[in-house]
Parts: sequence; structure tokens; C-alpha cells
Amino acid sequence: MSSRIVTLVSVTLYFVLIISFTIIGFASLIVGAVGLANFIPTYKAFKTYRNNTCLIVDIDYDWCPDTGYCVMWSVEYYISNAAYTQLLFSTIVNKFESTAKAMQKIDTYDIITSQICYYDTTKLVNVQWEQPVSPTPYFFMMIIGLSLNVAYIISIALCSFFQSKQVPE
Repeated sequence: MSSRIVTLVSVTLYFVLIISFTIIGFASLIVGAVGLANFIPTYKAFKTYRNNTCLIVDIDYDWCPDTGYCVMWSVEYYISNAAYTQLLFSTIVNKFESTAKAMQKIDTYDIITSQICYYDTTKLVNVQWEQPVSPTPYFFMMIIGLSLNVAYIISIALCSFFQSKQVPE
């Protein structure tokens, strides 16, 4: 009788471990996949944008239908490399939920001031105020999720191996 109770507890514990490992394994696979899916585009965007100094030459703002308040800054900036220096003119357009937020941003980025901006090295006229999002959090999310998934596969393999090695009574 006691051997049946021990067997029941052993089998129950085995299935609880397998189910727990499976839940953790699938969750870590999802975390790793989401991390990977977000890491690739943010890494590309982060690497293609370079910082520069933009001179704000004009500001235009108005109410945008269905989106809130729009502010457009006309800026100029220089791009230099060993062969040439190029002066570029572009616009930065931001949309805001309220006029108060738009006016706060206009006060920060006022006309005839030089501000740090970020331009796309593949399309030089694409410029923005904010630095692109860093891919580092997504990198850690990907590494942790996929590492836990490898640990899940190893755990399941070990459980299956030891379960197959048990001698039936």
C-alpha cells in the first residue's frame, strides 16, 4: 500500500514538474520571440540615425484634423564627410494631443536656435528631435527568454531520460 502511495506521489510530482516546465518554456519562448522581433527593427533604426545640430529657421503650427495639434519646424543642418560638406533643409513634424504640450515643445525648440537633432544616414532629409529607441532592453529580453527556453528543453530532456531509466516494480 505504501509503495502505491509513493508511486502516486512520484508520478504526480513528475507531471506537475513537466506541466510547470512547459508553461515556463512556452512563456520564455514568447518572451524571447517578442524580444527578437522588437530588437531587429530598433537596432536598425538606432544604428542608422546620427546626431547633429539643427538650426531652426521657421516654425508653423496648426490644428490637425483627427490627430490633435501639429507643429512643423523648418531646419537646416550640415552633413560632412571626407569628400564634401552638404547643407540640407528639412522639416520635423510632431503631433501633440493638446495645445499646451505643443506650446511647451515650441518653447523648447524655438526659432533661430540650434538644437540637437537626429538624421537618417540612408535618407538624409529624414530628421527628428528624439534619439531613436535603444535596442538594449529588447536584447536582454531576447537573451533571457531564449536562455530560459534552452533551460526548458534541457530540463524536459533530463526528466524524460530519468523517467525512462526507472525500473518498474
